[in-house]
Amino acid sequence: MDSSNPPVDLSSATNTQVRPGGAPARVYLNEQVVPHLLEGMKTVAKDQPSNPLRVLGEFLLQKSEEVEASKK
Repeated sequence: MDSSNPPVDLSSATNTQVRPGGAPARVYLNEQVVPHLLEGMKTVAKDQPSNPLRVLGEFLLQKSEEVEASKK
């Protein structure tokens, strides 16, 4: 153990309760973003384009338009 770093007392740390599925931000991302992101990442992995970030970005823009159109 490094003597320059004293032990940390965790007894005063607050015990936060986490909702099933995680924090609200994680739940939101898992429901609204992750499915589309994974779909785009699978396409990029399969096709292996020379510009993967651009292809993924364009995929997500297209998916966003499709999702918005389906809400109308």
